[in-house]
Amino acid sequence: LIEIIMPHLIPNLFEKSYTPYTAKLAPKNLWSRPALGRKPQKVSRLGADPTWKAMWRLIRSWVCHNHKVYYTVSIFWAFAVYQVWWHTLVGYYRQRNAHRSIEFAIQKEAEWEINKPKEEEYDDEDYGDEAGAAAEGEAPAEGGDEEEE
Repeated sequence: LIEIIMPHLIPNLFEKSYTPYTAKLAPKNLWSRPALGRKPQKVSRLGADPTWKAMWRLIRSWVCHNHKVYYTVSIFWAFAVYQVWWHTLVGYYRQRNAHRSIEFAIQKEAEWEINKPKEEEYDDEDYGDEAGAAAEGEAPAEGGDEEEE
């Protein structure tokens, strides 16, 4: 039933060698053969710039055909890309976490040393007579093993 309704959907698996090449293509009235000739370049304003074209010609003729320059440029670009990403990401991290760095802590400690409130200095004699009396060698007033006569 399907063969009768849509015969164009059934692949020709058995008689491929007998099927002419053009029969496998679209109908001839729908063919569009390309016109031979060079087509205009599809370039932007930057790509049409003579300096830009000269740079690409230089890369094609000198860099791509000289293996030492090619590998040097490749290593340079790898280094440059690494540095750009490292400074971008690590710089962003450092900027967001500057308050956690050791430099910030040292700076805050220096500010604290300058601005801290003055502490009252206590001398030894201000703490009481206990330390002073023991230093002078006086005996305690009460108690003791001395005999009174």
